[in-house]
Amino acid sequence: MTDLPVSETRDNSQPGGRRATLLMLGTVNHPHVEHLAIAMAERGLHVAVGGDVEPSLPETVLGEHGIVVHQAPRARRSTVSGLVNHVAWIRRLVRTLRPDAVHAHWMPGYAFQAALAGASPLAAMAWGSDIYRADRLRRAAGRFATRRAGLVMTDSSDLLARLEDLGAPPERTFLINWGVDLERFSPASGDRSGPRQRLGLAPGPTMLSPRSLAAVYNIPTIIDAFGRLGSEVGHLQLVLKHMGVENADLGLLPHPERIRMVGHVPYERMADYYRAADVCISAASSDSSPRSVWEAMACGCPVVVSDLPWVRELIEDERHALVVPIEPGAVANAVRRVLEDDELARELRENGRRLVEQHRSRDREMDRLACAYRELIGPTRPRMAAGARIVAT
Repeated sequence: MTDLPVSETRDNSQPGGRRATLLMLGTVNHPHVEHLAIAMAERGLHVAVGGDVEPSLPETVLGEHGIVVHQAPRARRSTVSGLVNHVAWIRRLVRTLRPDAVHAHWMPGYAFQAALAGASPLAAMAWGSDIYRADRLRRAAGRFATRRAGLVMTDSSDLLARLEDLGAPPERTFLINWGVDLERFSPASGDRSGPRQRLGLAPGPTMLSPRSLAAVYNIPTIIDAFGRLGSEVGHLQLVLKHMGVENADLGLLPHPERIRMVGHVPYERMADYYRAADVCISAASSDSSPRSVWEAMACGCPVVVSDLPWVRELIEDERHALVVPIEPGAVANAVRRVLEDDELARELRENGRRLVEQHRSRDREMDRLACAYRELIGPTRPRMAAGARIVAT
């Protein structure tokens, strides 16, 4: 497994003083893609981003940072014609931009398409469900991408092992985390009343769900747990904080007057949601080291998290977080413990913050990634594989 040093990571020039060019492929208005592209631009790379637009998310902020965005074809990628259109589009984009490296997100998506297009050198990145929840065809696409990429990366050891099972050579794998801005995401200087007032929340104890409303995040389980606690804990409130620009209809809710659904807000405001909450819950069925969990811990917010392989890699149950099965009663019991046991809550806050400081610094992780790109590019690597063809598997 590749483990690159942090030193000298901000020198990303090519011979002759030219800045290395990185083409990033993904959903252009997704925060993960935006933040990764911006971080690489800050480290001296010339970054261009190409991909689709997710209509449930706000417009991309990449242009505000001087990063040019290239719109992908509107054809559905899941169809044969859509796949052919996207592969042809990537080939044209590579010929036009002549990037020194291509970073493609989502294994059976842009990574597969970039591999078919012959983009080289290629860094292919898995997010989680693209591997964990892949069907037979998507596994085949992921296998094709992992075997042709010069660098295969993701954010947990468990998921990296899954990629190696698909055929990624261990010497070409790279464990990288999204990282947390430790200054922006830090504990509140006072109690939680200040952040709650700024966010317009009621003064009572607060449960926070910071994940998407998609089925994989089991929001009904969290709502059920809240319903069980709502009758016991006076003034308990639940904040469902998601990324979308519109709220969804979640049906009949328990104690609806104490549930607040919040869509997209500027990223810098997210720290206040973590600071305002007494406990943060992530009950995902499929996940790989989600940034929101680490951000909550960095802000000194106790976390209740579903028992998945990535959790056990660094997080110790009862020390850094409470690890539970995806079941309403288990989630409710864990939240109750945090609310009633001040000593437990204090230990989770302090130990969680310390763990993030030790292992999830955004600056360190992004420096390592910039170094990985430089190693991938090398002094004479080609921008496009000679004679690359679309190959069926």
